[in-house]
Amino acid sequence: MKRYSLLLSLGCLLLAQAFCLAQDSVAALKQKALAGDSSAQIQLGMKYAIAVPPNTYEALKWFRMAADGGSAQGQLHLGAMYDVKVSPQNPAEAVKWYTLAANQGLKDAQFRLAQMYDQGRGVPRDYSAAAQWYKKAALQGRSDAQYRLGEMYEKGSGVTQSYGDALKWYLAAANQGRPEAEFKVGHMYEMGLGIPKDKDEAMDWYQKSSQQGFPDAIDALKALNSQ
Repeated sequence: MKRYSLLLSLGCLLLAQAFCLAQDSVAALKQKALAGDSSAQIQLGMKYAIAVPPNTYEALKWFRMAADGGSAQGQLHLGAMYDVKVSPQNPAEAVKWYTLAANQGLKDAQFRLAQMYDQGRGVPRDYSAAAQWYKKAALQGRSDAQYRLGEMYEKGSGVTQSYGDALKWYLAAANQGRPEAEFKVGHMYEMGLGIPKDKDEAMDWYQKSSQQGFPDAIDALKALNSQ
């Protein structure tokens, strides 16, 4: 499931700017790109990455041009190509480009890099490094990074176990509407983890999560109502 989510999110990343191509002809974009316009380079990379069939060679060419010019977005897109689009995939090369973009403060790259350390793809598995990069992305508001960081604090994976910190990050993600985080907040109120037990608060959070169809929350709400 996690692998599918990664592929889906990276696919969305490669689609994100495609609509911009309607504003410029390919010829005009190439002129701008060859003159060093990183935005045009990335748009061209997008065009070739999402073509049917995709032209991986051309996509890599334009993304690399942007990445080599120091564009954090170019580095992120190039990393994504090596991560899921090339055949065979090259996760080590993906890590290289994600790292460059992450070090420029790009939260999406910080999140991708955290996942690589978390899953041991392209680098040895390192939960401590994963937690550090998740935190950087979480502090910039990425709700999926906040949720995963909450999990790591709850379990003590790569960080000192702390229900209080777990609740903090689950709440940050829940307040952005992530149903799995809403469920986790409810669970922590129900069990009294990092917070005094509060059945009403637990039910409120389970209700929010269940309204989005999260199955664990639906089951938990039924169980609490039957008590």
